[in-house]
Amino acid sequence: MCFLSFGCCRLAAKVKKLIREVDLLRRQTETLTDRVESIDNQVLTGQTIVPALIDYFGNRTIQKVQVSTTFVTLEGIVIATAEDGVQIREQSGNLVLIPFSKITAAH
Repeated sequence: MCFLSFGCCRLAAKVKKLIREVDLLRRQTETLTDRVESIDNQVLTGQTIVPALIDYFGNRTIQKVQVSTTFVTLEGIVIATAEDGVQIREQSGNLVLIPFSKITAAH
């Protein structure tokens, strides 16, 4: 009878461990699914979300920056930062919205 009881305890412990592992895998799958959906949305809309650029420009609001794009280099004051781009005011007073997907460098 002791052997049977010991076997049941071992089995119960293994089942608990497997339940924890399945729960962890479920959470990881949900996280990866969210990331894939975000990337799919970025590809479909052409809007690139770059957390490093969001942080960079967000920390420089009302400061002068120089932004190089695939076509031109612009200089101005950071007015606003969005998920997909930054808005700067050039010295001339023009407001320019620069998509993150076009930025090659920022200083």
